[in-house]
Amino acid sequence: MAMVRRRLSPAKFILMIFFVAGAVISLFPFIWMVIGTTQNPNDVVMGKLAIGDQFMKNWEWINKTYSVLLFFWNSFKIAIVTVGLGIVINALAAFGFEKYPSKGRDRVFGILLLTLIIPQMAIVIPMFRQIASMRLLNTHTAIILPSVMSVFIIFFLRQNFKMFPTEIMEAARVDGAGETRIFFSIVVPAMKATFASASIYMFLMQWNSYLWPLMTILSDEMKTLPIAMSSIMRMYTIEYGGLMILVCISTFPILILFLAMQRQFVQGLMGSVK
Repeated sequence: MAMVRRRLSPAKFILMIFFVAGAVISLFPFIWMVIGTTQNPNDVVMGKLAIGDQFMKNWEWINKTYSVLLFFWNSFKIAIVTVGLGIVINALAAFGFEKYPSKGRDRVFGILLLTLIIPQMAIVIPMFRQIASMRLLNTHTAIILPSVMSVFIIFFLRQNFKMFPTEIMEAARVDGAGETRIFFSIVVPAMKATFASASIYMFLMQWNSYLWPLMTILSDEMKTLPIAMSSIMRMYTIEYGGLMILVCISTFPILILFLAMQRQFVQGLMGSVK
């Protein structure tokens, strides 16, 4: 049988060109970033797209000037601890707001939502003074504690908990299950996609955090990757090749995390409940 060739309509052809152009525009910064790791600063500034031979020189410079692995470990440790504590605390708060009625529940939740409109700069100084009074400056605890509780994550999780059937909880109570067991043995496994989505969001926010770590971290051994990149940008002569290597190191974990958990992230945003 002769194969029938389908012709693309003009509308589909234009749409395909639009999508290809969008993909190229989206990927170009990453391609330019990777190529920049192999070039000298002048080539990076001139915008050359040819692969150079300066990668090892740039790698040696960035490792000689900064403790890259230590900065990476600091950022990773802070992000992981924040996600671990934050998901548990915010999930319990959201579950309590949604599944346990009380007189002042909605009022308290409304007050929490109002805090979202407060600019971060308005609370930085009071929060800094509080952390200083607790003698936590120049510690990773000073970065983690203010980031554990997130009103947005509480709101996001509560909206997803609305879709969890209350009848299942009542049936579990009849069988003798306690509230803690209901939450961790029934609710959490049924909403893995939602928790994965919230975890990715918290990880990204903490991984890319710059202002608060810059204010609280004083010594070099406690610095994170965003602070290290800022230090390079403040130099009199900017070594763009080394900067591009540091940007790649900072970007690839986020890219790998999103690609590995893309399905869970999308399902969580859509409110997936098994």
